[in-house]
Amino acid sequence: MLLDQLKAFHTVVQNGGFERAAEFLHLSQPAISIRVRQLEKELGIELFDRLGRRARLTDAGRIVEDHTARLMIVLSEMTLAIDELKGSRRGQLRCGAATTIAVHLVPKTLVRFKRRFPNVEVDIMVGRTADIERKMLDGQLDVGLIAGTVSNPSILKTFHFLTDEFVLITPSDHSLTKQRSVSLREIANLPLILREKGSAPRRIIDESFRAAGLPYRCVMQIETAEALKKAVAEGLGCSIASRCSIQTEIKAGILAYSRIAHAPMKREFRVILHKDKSLSGPLKSFLNVLKIKVDTLRSPSNNR
Repeated sequence: MLLDQLKAFHTVVQNGGFERAAEFLHLSQPAISIRVRQLEKELGIELFDRLGRRARLTDAGRIVEDHTARLMIVLSEMTLAIDELKGSRRGQLRCGAATTIAVHLVPKTLVRFKRRFPNVEVDIMVGRTADIERKMLDGQLDVGLIAGTVSNPSILKTFHFLTDEFVLITPSDHSLTKQRSVSLREIANLPLILREKGSAPRRIIDESFRAAGLPYRCVMQIETAEALKKAVAEGLGCSIASRCSIQTEIKAGILAYSRIAHAPMKREFRVILHKDKSLSGPLKSFLNVLKIKVDTLRSPSNNR
């Protein structure tokens, strides 16, 4: 009964309220409220400040949530360990991925993974690095694939996945398509279509031109990578984009690209894992598919 109460409490916190928690657990809202009340009675302290329809964690509630989140991780690991012991290739893999990685890299990885584990349920959450990190800390994700850096390196371990290079992209009939590489000075004279200010790709571009002491001509800003590529394909300008994000358009002959000489723009894609996460079940196999060697984290054999 205590476990049911803790699950109900944890789900309320993670889903932002009793109503959403009830939907998530397929229970009625009164049933969720009863379980939380029972937990409060068991502990002898209130876990929520209830202000009308809103409920906020008390100091005691934050303590209980911190311990419950870790308990949920342990319970998930126990289930996976039992499945392995039974020889079952079932279970769940919860992966968070940055947009570029989720769209252009994760699908191919999942094809290989699902061939080996067709019965494993895979949940992919697409979001910013900060959101993925938060969900990792809360125990809502098993693994994260990010393009930035984490703010909790003592808790979240990072591993190199691959290096992503930014290149100049042009319409397929552009005069620069014959050049295998171009300089930043040449690019600075082109009409550029770029992502919005503050976005990760734009920051990389701005830093590179700033370091070179060169201004550039931005004639259009677009908030999505797909719309940006279509604008370039239509001849509205050129752009600087992630090489891994344009492979489909290059193969189809819709776009062309040239590498940037002397001042390459690059970013590192990383895999992040919670330091207390054991390497068992689908997670271990998923990391193998990614060719990530993780020797510094726990495995079921050394958890004892």
